[in-house]
Amino acid sequence: MKIIIALTLSLVCSYANAATGSARVTATAAGSSVYGTVKLEDTAKGLKVTAELSGVPAGDHGFHIHEFGSCEDSGKAAGAHYNPEKTPHGMIMKDGHKKAHAGDMGNITAKDDGKAVLQVVIPGVSLHGKFPVAGRAIILHEKADDFGQPVGNAGARIGCGTIVVTAD
Repeated sequence: MKIIIALTLSLVCSYANAATGSARVTATAAGSSVYGTVKLEDTAKGLKVTAELSGVPAGDHGFHIHEFGSCEDSGKAAGAHYNPEKTPHGMIMKDGHKKAHAGDMGNITAKDDGKAVLQVVIPGVSLHGKFPVAGRAIILHEKADDFGQPVGNAGARIGCGTIVVTAD
């Protein structure tokens, strides 16, 4: 019993001081008003991602973690979706690591006022662990991710932010 209690306390304490990060998302095109913040937190269930964006055209937009942390060249310098397992495109929270890229968060929906919020937990992904995202970029796409192959047909990159660690 003492071992179980000690292990439980150890896990609770380790996530009480879990790594956190953020990405400041800004528009990738002149004249666009996309901006917002994405907060990231390592949890026992995976990486908790909380996004609050404004200035986004109404509707669904692909929302992904990409392989590099650069937002240069209208977000193209962020490279492809973060895909360390070389898997097909899908939604990581539903399909798991064998059937989806680690960075495939699906869509974020903007209301008519341009505000978009999303909260997801990506299993197995963390800021520093086996599938690390620190230093990579979060990309907001112009269109909805239709989950087609190879990358969801979500179109151009209209917002980008580099993931930085805020506390370890």
